[in-house]
Amino acid sequence: MDLADAHLHLFANGYPGRYGRSPAGAEELAAYQDIRRVHGIDRALVVGYEGGEHFAGNNDYLASLVGSHPWIAPVAYVSPDGPADGQLARWWAAGFVGVSAYLADTEQADRFAAWLTTAVPQLTAARALLSLNATPAATARLGTALAGLDACPVLFSHLGLPGSRPTPPTPQQAAETLAPLLDLARLPQVGVKVSGLYAVSEPAHAWPHSAARPFVDLLLERFGSRRLYWGSDFPPSLDHVSFSQTLEPVGLAQLSRTEQADIFGANLRRALDGVQAAR
Repeated sequence: MDLADAHLHLFANGYPGRYGRSPAGAEELAAYQDIRRVHGIDRALVVGYEGGEHFAGNNDYLASLVGSHPWIAPVAYVSPDGPADGQLARWWAAGFVGVSAYLADTEQADRFAAWLTTAVPQLTAARALLSLNATPAATARLGTALAGLDACPVLFSHLGLPGSRPTPPTPQQAAETLAPLLDLARLPQVGVKVSGLYAVSEPAHAWPHSAARPFVDLLLERFGSRRLYWGSDFPPSLDHVSFSQTLEPVGLAQLSRTEQADIFGANLRRALDGVQAAR
């Protein structure tokens, strides 16, 4: 089964990690190239992140990689207020397929939703892909703005950030936690990444992260296998688990081969093909 990774990071100076250095080693790009070769990963959504001094310039670094690494499909980091005027067009010309935003609270979500509303024509014309790291509280403020982006794939990262816990929640507790995200299942362009399961588990190294199982089950029920996307969260995930363990997220083993193929690659390829067709 050919794979496509819907969530990873590449940093010029490496991800600092738990121990002050990247768990992937000094050469993150080379390490991921080896991982691609071993596991058969042919496309990868590389998520831009500049939320701190160490990560400044990440968008420029990703732009420098696209031409020589056609497997890279980068999304450019934007602040909750969006980019400067004209920046989206420059990013599209540089090879970015969309934007990524990190929304920790309702205030940030409201600012981002206001920008999205003004940027609908540019985002829709490019069929831009949105990668969102949004807490449930932030997600609850995005529905109206996202409804206007019916041509744009919208991917919520890490199971919708339900938070970590030492034991699995009940199905009702899982549904209450993810209620804002589940409400967005009515929008056909919205999907969810099965990524970052270590962040749902206490301790984070407790693979296979059984505390995440009720959330995975719920997302499968509400979104279906055609709107879920596997992501490795390389290299942060390697602080807690091996790369091979990210390839076996809890709750997917019982699916058919076709359903697994969708989640582990086909869904992302379809989304990226749509972006390419619009450019």
